[in-house]
Amino acid sequence: MSDFPPGVMPTIRHALVFNLLDAYRRVGDDLPACDLYPEIIRALKWVHSQDPDKAVWVVWRVLEEVASHAQTEGGPTTEAAARCLRFSLTRTTPPFGEWSEDQADRLVTAALIKS
Repeated sequence: MSDFPPGVMPTIRHALVFNLLDAYRRVGDDLPACDLYPEIIRALKWVHSQDPDKAVWVVWRVLEEVASHAQTEGGPTTEAAARCLRFSLTRTTPPFGEWSEDQADRLVTAALIKS
């Protein structure tokens, strides 16, 4: 496991949560086909390049937080949020390039299995 500077994982996690919730507020049921901010996706791909297990943990926590928010204040379903993450991960984000649907699916599915 890689040692990340303090605060990096929570910052990336919170950025993903807020980006998903904001995207849902803007596009509603079209969330699965919505691009998240490339800077946040780049950060997640960076974590994955350093420590794939930590990236799974981040996505798992993001999906948990979005689901909790959806129950209390409304928001996307876990499935819609997961599909949006998969979609966004396949977008080009230098220097990590474009992930295949398979790569994106493996990361998100591993997080869903962890739930």
